[in-house]
Amino acid sequence: MVKCDQTDMVFTAYITLRNGNRLYAKQVGKKVFCFPRKEAKEKNDK
Repeated sequence: MVKCDQTDMVFTAYITLRNGNRLYAKQVGKKVFCFPRKEAKEKNDK
């Protein structure tokens, strides 16, 4: 796994592909998929 400077990581047993199919981690020999959490963009209301 590549190290990153973000502290929040998301772990999930499946991901949904663009075509709508679910890919489970066990199908590819993993326990979970992990990726960095996306930061929410702030809205500036005027």
